[in-house]
Parts: sequence; C-alpha cells; structure tokens
Amino acid sequence: MTDDVAPPTGRRLSLLRRLGFGDLTHDSHVPFLSHLLGTRRVLVEWGERPALRDAGLFHSAYGTEYFPVDRPATREEVRDVIGDDAEEIAWLWCTIRRDSIDATGSEVVVELRDGGTLVLDDTRAADVVTLWAADTVEQIGRMEPDERAFARSLAPVVHLASPAAQRAVGGVTPLLD
Repeated sequence: MTDDVAPPTGRRLSLLRRLGFGDLTHDSHVPFLSHLLGTRRVLVEWGERPALRDAGLFHSAYGTEYFPVDRPATREEVRDVIGDDAEEIAWLWCTIRRDSIDATGSEVVVELRDGGTLVLDDTRAADVVTLWAADTVEQIGRMEPDERAFARSLAPVVHLASPAAQRAVGGVTPLLD
C-alpha cells in the first residue's frame, strides 16, 4: 500500500508481531521477523511493485508448506493492513504447493490443505515465483547445504519470475547444487 522503500513500521510490523513472528527463529538461523523484512528488502532492491513488496513481508502469515503457524492471520486483517493485491499474493504463496507450479506456465496449481486446485493467471504465477525467488535469495547464503533442498525446485520455474528475480537466482544457483 505504500511506495516507499524504507523498512515498514506501524500496523504492518504490529500485526506481524501479534502473529508471533517477533518471537520465532526462522530455519535460516535468524529471527523470523528479520527474514520477512529481508525478503521485502530483496523485492525493493529488485524494483518490484509495492504490493509484491508487502506480500514478501507477509509471505508466511497463513503458514506455508514448510512452515506451519500456530496463530495464522485472517485474510481480512491482512487485507486491511497491506491491501487486496498484496494479500492475495501472500495467501497464494501460503496456499499452494510450490512443486505444482509447472515450468510450462500452466495455470493450475495444487492447494496444500485439501489437494484441490487453483487457477493462476500469468501475472499471479509471475508474482508467486518472484516471491519464491526473493525468499530463496534472502536466506540461502545462511543455510547449510543439507538445508537448501527446499529451493531446488525453483530453478525449473524461475523463467516465470520477473527479470530481476531471474538474474538474482542465477547468482545463487551454485548454492543449490
């Protein structure tokens, strides 16, 4: 909802703290809130639009396939803080199985919780893969080789992401081997 590149304050950080992200440690060995802020920072550095930046900040608000949360946010409270576009991207990130994103750009993806399907248009597929790239780039350098398996399935679909994300993932690809 904001176009500035400064770290977020106010309602966005308050909600993340209320959801418990200020008290958790991320798998990449930093406070979880630092990872969320770092993912947003990467998206800012890549010049991504404000909604994608805020989606990066809230990309674990509902829990993900790799990180279930005890106190997930409601869609309404997240929408109220970051807007409809950013919330939808964050919700999709938390809702779909990443390995169901098809390298050919197929629009059908699989939901985590019930195995149903969702349809993504090209823009949403690009948003989700760009977010995936930012999440990966932000943390991969801090992780041990045996902790990096989550990112290997990014390579076949990264061409769906923004050009900046594609370039950045190319720089970390050696870490994925």
